[in-house]
Amino acid sequence: MSGFSYDITDVVHLLQLRVRHKNSSSMDVNCPFCGETKGKMNVNLQKNVFRCNRCDASGGMLELYGRLHGVSSAEANRQIREALGKGEYRTDYQVVHKEEPVEIFNAELADADVIDRTYQEMLSLLTLNDKHQEDLKKRGLTKEQIEIQRYRSVPLFGIKNMVQKLLESGQTVKGVPGFYEDQDGKWTINFTSKNSGILIPIRSMEGKIQGFQIRLDQVMKGRKYIWLSSVKFQNGVSSGSPVHVIGSLDAEQIYLTEGALKGTIAHYLSGDTFICVAGVNQYRNLKPVLETLKSRHLQHLYEAYDMDKKMKVYCDGDSEKCDACQRKPATFYCPHKMQKRQILQNACRKVYEICSGLSISMSRMVWDMDSYGEWNGQIKGIDDYYYVLKNTG
Repeated sequence: MSGFSYDITDVVHLLQLRVRHKNSSSMDVNCPFCGETKGKMNVNLQKNVFRCNRCDASGGMLELYGRLHGVSSAEANRQIREALGKGEYRTDYQVVHKEEPVEIFNAELADADVIDRTYQEMLSLLTLNDKHQEDLKKRGLTKEQIEIQRYRSVPLFGIKNMVQKLLESGQTVKGVPGFYEDQDGKWTINFTSKNSGILIPIRSMEGKIQGFQIRLDQVMKGRKYIWLSSVKFQNGVSSGSPVHVIGSLDAEQIYLTEGALKGTIAHYLSGDTFICVAGVNQYRNLKPVLETLKSRHLQHLYEAYDMDKKMKVYCDGDSEKCDACQRKPATFYCPHKMQKRQILQNACRKVYEICSGLSISMSRMVWDMDSYGEWNGQIKGIDDYYYVLKNTG
């Protein structure tokens, strides 16, 4: 960075942050602000900035140091320069891997048309197994709707043969999220038994497939959905967390929710247009979508995030976090629930700020509420809500 004799890598070392993964352009570290321990904070080594995907803390390298030490940016700069001059930071830190870390170089993201063509051809080589089809039907989709969306099952074998067929058919895989070069320099895709599940196409406003989420068969580290990504592999690339859009682009009233599958189901059950982000904090790609829709006919946005934005926060002694909690007995508010609800509400405020800047009116959708204005804990998602309405109304 111009004007500095150090970069954000030095700051990470100085603060002794736990590095979970590192490649040529970024590293994932444990967030020192919210205390998560799974490497949710991404540190961009090229731009010298950081952002936590859990608590949304973000900024430059001086803010990273300054916020943790409670000092101004100028004082942070002075302290960092002094500490680095004395060598007062760990040089023996290691990425948490069993093997020695290997430098990973990522590819540039391919053109949207290239990505769409490769993915469309890939889907033609895959199938949806009976269990996954039944799971989707139980959530309110018809067989015809499932096929229109081209949902497929993650293959568990024949993966390299499939990639070879794509290459032989003239498709480009370099720069397409999920594809990467293995240790032998051969192209493959990040499908494993650990990420088996349903491939959920993420479509742009033009209907092009930009990426995939995978609805996992087995929850992984508390997550039901993950991106199909190859950012941690040679010549791989990140999904970039694209926004999924389904429904009429000329609608005056549009709904925002988290999760492409959820929004797609809600669209088919209601006929409404849905914008779907991967998670409440994944709003960075939302603004350009709203700008385009505003240039058409969008006037009002309904925020329809899951109802845990209104979750009760008292301690019920029945959480996986309870064993590590020191707040006993079970009469206090649960700090884990309070933090989670705060993160959700902060994310909602971010969307309100975006809409305000674009002069789009906005309101919140709520359902399954008790007399105190809190969630009853039964109907969580907007798709669940519409499903209940359809089957009870």
